[in-house]
Amino acid sequence: MRHNLFFLFILLFFSVLTSNGTPVDPPYGSQFPNSEERKPREPKSHDGNFGKRVTLGVTFGIGPDWLNPRTDSLHRNGTVLALKYGIAIDVNFTTKENYYFTTGVFFNHSGGHLAFEGFGFGADSLVRDIERRYSSIYVTIPTGIKLKTNSMKGWVVAANFGLYHSIRLTAKASDKYYFGNERRKTEKYMYRDQTALFREAGYIGVGTEYVVSGSFRVFFYALYAHTFTNFFNPKKSMNMASGGKDKANIGGVEFQIGLCF
Repeated sequence: MRHNLFFLFILLFFSVLTSNGTPVDPPYGSQFPNSEERKPREPKSHDGNFGKRVTLGVTFGIGPDWLNPRTDSLHRNGTVLALKYGIAIDVNFTTKENYYFTTGVFFNHSGGHLAFEGFGFGADSLVRDIERRYSSIYVTIPTGIKLKTNSMKGWVVAANFGLYHSIRLTAKASDKYYFGNERRKTEKYMYRDQTALFREAGYIGVGTEYVVSGSFRVFFYALYAHTFTNFFNPKKSMNMASGGKDKANIGGVEFQIGLCF
């Protein structure tokens, strides 16, 4: 009887000790499968798979431009070296680094060469083979889409397309011509009012970017652009020989290099 009471006392003593001790975590998983688990946080802007919202870039472009005449009295007569430089802005509305809306502000130096017949002065009033070089400066704002692949060992392949919206700043022209048997060259003269105030063009291009660090990249693009609107102002520009209105569109190839950050 005494032995039984002793064993009961020992069991009661150990049960009290274990009830007040620190619980031990189960070795495998949770014993409460219905308890609420922590949800992963939303991606932040500094995460690797989250595109930077706004990217700025400095761009310089160079390439040939030419005028495509749309009247029988005008003939294409070569190309000019066109320049474009300014600030590029890419805006990302997604959570990836593949889709961008692109815009910016650029100064665009463009033009072309045309040949035509015209009237001179004096006894030999017919002047033949006039060669005129046109040069103009426009402020251009592009609106387009840029598509990029994921980085492959630092290299990114991209394509872009969209529209160029331009407003004229100034324009000049210069002539080479034969008057009788004598070839002459006039000085450059202002041709601002004879060119269109607004210009609309479409463009498409491909290129590559190299990721230096984070959003800092070096890029190269090749683009083709073609205007939808007339290079000339129909109210001010008129062909001397035919008496008709001058009509021509600009086409061009541009090679861009730059930095974005």
